[in-house]
Amino acid sequence: MYKKLVFLLALSLIFLSGVSLGHYKPEMFSIPLSYIKNMLLNENKMIYEESLLRLNNDFDKGSCRTKGEGYSFFVAGHVYGTPGERYKGIYEPFKTNNLLKDCLFMPLGFLLGDAVVEASNYEFEILKKEIESLGNNTKIHISPGNHEVGSGAYNAKRDIYKDNFGETYKYFMYEDDLFIVLDANENNWNINGDQLTMLKDLNLEDKDYNNVFIFTHQVIWSDPENEKFSGLIVNSSEGKAEKLNFWDEVFPIINNLGERVFLFAGDVGAFDNKSEFFYDNVSGINFFATGMGGRKRDNYLLIHVRQNEVEIDLVEL
Repeated sequence: MYKKLVFLLALSLIFLSGVSLGHYKPEMFSIPLSYIKNMLLNENKMIYEESLLRLNNDFDKGSCRTKGEGYSFFVAGHVYGTPGERYKGIYEPFKTNNLLKDCLFMPLGFLLGDAVVEASNYEFEILKKEIESLGNNTKIHISPGNHEVGSGAYNAKRDIYKDNFGETYKYFMYEDDLFIVLDANENNWNINGDQLTMLKDLNLEDKDYNNVFIFTHQVIWSDPENEKFSGLIVNSSEGKAEKLNFWDEVFPIINNLGERVFLFAGDVGAFDNKSEFFYDNVSGINFFATGMGGRKRDNYLLIHVRQNEVEIDLVEL
């Protein structure tokens, strides 16, 4: 009996070590995997504080203005909130935030995935009612996450989502700015096929965009070989391919789209890990990750656009 217990203990330790190092990726570990790995290997830094310092150095906070003076929009990630709880709609501290409610002119808003716990008509109906209550006549756009559309191009979750919200990626203009919403779930965190063609076509157009704002759920641009992203912890690596095409194929395209390019991702913040917000300017492009649910350093972003100026306020919940 004693030998069996020792054997099982040793086997468990080997398995957990393999999980933390990424050799095994069972579904039950898909959410806390990166968190455990960073804790065990002591890779985590105070990403939140370092990013906030960079943000305050590079951008003014700004404020909401009336129509004609510019416009504002919000960016929020992981808005279903705390993992493991029954879905009650959008995270309460976010939807009741005074800055969000009191913004004078906020024509746009972006939910960066994981807005529901489980893709179903029931939860999507709750979400649609919640969306109607956000902002003042604000048009909400969703960059879906794995909770909304699952992983891969063909699955029941994706079908239910499209029945409720339509296509999962798109682009549109607002004033002289370009907005691009991407679906990184379709091809395992890669942007290819019709989505990559869409980006290429936009790059070929002879248009001079003041600002280009791009939205994804997954942090598709995080590169473990780039020390600027070292310590950034995402909520989940579910569906992630071994090799991603962002830096080789996507970055060269979007880098030429406009004078100022901003990328926003929303799959952070579900856990208390000091990585609930990320910002840095890498190769001339502004990279952001924002999210909530861990009850520590929950946050979202308010973006204020006025002529050729972009002001960004990190709102702590």
